[in-house]
Amino acid sequence: MVMFDLLLENKLSASKKRKFKKEILARVQSRNPDYLDDEINFYKTELLPYFIKLSQHNPVASVTEQLRLLVGVWTPIWSTISLHESLPKRIQEQSFQIFQHDGYCASVARYIMGKEPSLSHNYQSSLPAYDFMVIQKYGVQNGKWYLQNIDRFQAFQNREIPLTLESVYNWFTNIVNTKVNLNSPKDDLPKVLNLDNIEINHPNEFQKTSLATSQIFENLYIDNDWRLVKTQTDASHLPSYTIAVKRQ
Repeated sequence: MVMFDLLLENKLSASKKRKFKKEILARVQSRNPDYLDDEINFYKTELLPYFIKLSQHNPVASVTEQLRLLVGVWTPIWSTISLHESLPKRIQEQSFQIFQHDGYCASVARYIMGKEPSLSHNYQSSLPAYDFMVIQKYGVQNGKWYLQNIDRFQAFQNREIPLTLESVYNWFTNIVNTKVNLNSPKDDLPKVLNLDNIEINHPNEFQKTSLATSQIFENLYIDNDWRLVKTQTDASHLPSYTIAVKRQ
């Protein structure tokens, strides 16, 4: 009844906002769906009224003012972005969204292969982990968020060695310093990723979605440690929603 009672209130105090966010996290963190449609249905049937309520009480509505809160490292806790459905199982605690002061941002996550239950534990542990990173340029134009895809990168790593924030920063900054060229036209982005030996559910769709730039990027709610984000690649696609918490 806690969530329902909060929905009926016209105003949410700081303490009630914390309770509201905590309740939402409790609902989504225990979920481990196999299909994106399950999460979309979960959003429509259970989360939608709470997302609307939070967006009505966004403490920082100005995009320009949101910039100072966005800089840092976030972890996506729950999402309806279709990219995640194509790849093997994502390790949540080894997932990062990095926003730097220089206008570069990166989404990095580790995915574990060998998810078939018939595979033995010893065989699964011998398989490498798949690390995937998308680098973008971000900023504010005409009072709205602007995103530009720069490039995508992938690596196979020893799954016994965790993907840490330090290793992600090293990978990210090394690529920005040595490989990224902002003057390259958008058409120079790689058209095809090498997906050999990777458990991709929909490889052709993954190739397209991993290159898609969000035409809509909105922080429906943002504070010092919590974000509710709406993204949409174009008008023909449904919007996606992501809940992220700040790590640093």
